[in-house]
Amino acid sequence: MAHEAETFCLFRRVCPDCHAFRPVKDYTTRRLRTVFGTMEVRNPRWMLCRYCYPSMIAAFAPLKEICPDRATPELMELTARLGSPMPYRQAAKVLTDFLPIEPTEMHATVRKRAIKIGERLDDQTVQEIWRARAQVDERHQLEMQLPGDRRKEFVISIDTAHVRSAEPNSARNFELVVARCGRGGRGETDSRYFVTSSTEQHASRDRALHALQEIGYRGFGDVTVISDGADILKRFPRAMPQPTAHIIDWFHIAMKIQPMQQIADYAARS
Repeated sequence: MAHEAETFCLFRRVCPDCHAFRPVKDYTTRRLRTVFGTMEVRNPRWMLCRYCYPSMIAAFAPLKEICPDRATPELMELTARLGSPMPYRQAAKVLTDFLPIEPTEMHATVRKRAIKIGERLDDQTVQEIWRARAQVDERHQLEMQLPGDRRKEFVISIDTAHVRSAEPNSARNFELVVARCGRGGRGETDSRYFVTSSTEQHASRDRALHALQEIGYRGFGDVTVISDGADILKRFPRAMPQPTAHIIDWFHIAMKIQPMQQIADYAARS
């Protein structure tokens, strides 16, 4: 851990513009909490580059960029994972029982870290929604006619799932929207998945656009939505950038045709 922190600080000392070393402000020590215990590492502070910013006098600590909470990301994630499904006091007890950390990891610390992780996830979701909506607004400027080009075809397979409570007498059931976003054509392996607990069409659209952007979607191309024809999913293609085609998957098409085939077979036998 100390070697990694020192390597990162040395990397941040190099100015990205002129590749010269930044001046040294001072050297202090910083205590970082990890899953292996508390470690004391050297915490240097660099000044801004005198060549690129001659009129600015300011300093920054590189370790604050990777450990702003005086704890490693692994410990922050583990604390948030334990603190979200169980009480904070119980989560703090589990941490102190199984990890070589200090007894100062109380329930207030678990609560603070879980809230910080939740706020960062909310900020990430807001940024994804902002980028997705910006992509929708600019689609008319990027539209290109690419008929028959399988590399520019994008397919969204979407379905719903009901999550029931583990307690048999509980009524806490909710519905999830699960989707797979990938390219068209046979044999394509690059795909992204997303799950959202909101069945509102704009929430599903923003998640789908963000997943499509990760596999190369830039506002143009043929988008096809495959679903089971449920009423809750019929609104989803209309919320996507147009034109977007909507088809029913083969299994549910066969389920709709099967009764007609059974009637035809019965009429032929009689």
